[in-house]
Amino acid sequence: MSGAEAEQPSAAEEAAKRPCACVIAHVQNDEERARAQAALDNALKTNDAHAVFIACLQLMQPCPARDEVTR
Repeated sequence: MSGAEAEQPSAAEEAAKRPCACVIAHVQNDEERARAQAALDNALKTNDAHAVFIACLQLMQPCPARDEVTR
């Protein structure tokens, strides 16, 4: 039964199946990372401390949907 083997899903496909359910939504792809980085850059230019805090949380915090737990 060599033709009946199922392919294992890639890490990106697995992450897409598990959307972020955190209070602060983390970036899930490169497009979202670019938007969050642009928001952080803008917040730093305008001295918006709250927006800096939120953008940093979006960019840096580990996310169970995105980051695989290692044991």
